[in-house]
Order: sequence, then C-alpha cells, then structure tokens
Amino acid sequence: MILNRGNLFSFLVTAFVGVIFLLLVFETWALFTGNKPISDYFREMVHDVPGLAFAVAILVGIVVGHFLWGPVSGILAPAPRRIRDLMSRRVSN
Repeated sequence: MILNRGNLFSFLVTAFVGVIFLLLVFETWALFTGNKPISDYFREMVHDVPGLAFAVAILVGIVVGHFLWGPVSGILAPAPRRIRDLMSRRVSN
C-alpha cells in the first residue's frame, strides 16, 4: 500500500466513521439491555466540568461550520488568481 496524502485522509475518515459506528452500536446495546449508555457519561462530565463542555461545543461548532460554509462565491468574492501571479508578487515584495 502506498501511503500518500489522499490515502492517509481516506484512512482517517474511514477510521472516524468506524469509531462513530461502534459508539452507536454500544449505545444501542446499552439502551436495549438496560446498561448505562454513553449519553449518561457525557451528562455527568458536563455537570462536573461545564467549562470544558462549553469549549468543546465551541470547537465542534467552528469545525462543522468551517466544512459546511462552502467555497467563496458571489458578488463579494475575490477574483480568482493564478498561483504563478501570487508567487511573482511574493518575490517582488
């Protein structure tokens, strides 16, 4: 297997989705069998350390907003430029 940036990103996304799936399976099992679900652990953590929970909520909101915002387009978007033009500007400054 050749490890490059695309393969690494694909592996990380696959691993993240796999972990989420396993957490959902555990939550479902806990709810059906009467054991303590993951949501109870999070509820206790939020009551014990509300500042940390608030910071995590802010960070999750920023990351989700970053990916859902989309590319810049419209009347206020900057004009597209070529990398060659940007590099020549850097050299001249």
